[in-house]
Amino acid sequence: MVENAPMKRESVSHSQRPAKSWGARIAIALLAIAGALWLGWSAWFHSHPALSINEIAFTISSESSSEMRYEVTRREPALPVICVLRALDSSGAVVGEVRETIPGESSEASAAAHSTAARRTVVATLTRAAFVRVDRCWVTR
Repeated sequence: MVENAPMKRESVSHSQRPAKSWGARIAIALLAIAGALWLGWSAWFHSHPALSINEIAFTISSESSSEMRYEVTRREPALPVICVLRALDSSGAVVGEVRETIPGESSEASAAAHSTAARRTVVATLTRAAFVRVDRCWVTR
């Protein structure tokens, strides 16, 4: 007759565990280094954008005209920039739009690391605008 007795279990000591190979340790270290390098590059890249836009003020001149004052700071002064400005009514519908090209600077002026261009642009509108904004800007090559 077989007795119901608890089974004996042998414990596994630390010395009996399979050791990680040197190849696995090197692979983990290389992945960690690659991740740290990517994180550093990503932080630097996103903290130094090619363009930054500073909207200063807008004025609603009349039923058919608005004005926007803004600054564009660019990392590469020799390259031209295109900006789209939009005038919107109180419901958010577009009532006017202007596409403006900011030319690149000469080679003597572009020796600086950054360049800021202050702009004052009139946006013609179909009806009275409630506000004007810089919708987007991009660098052209």
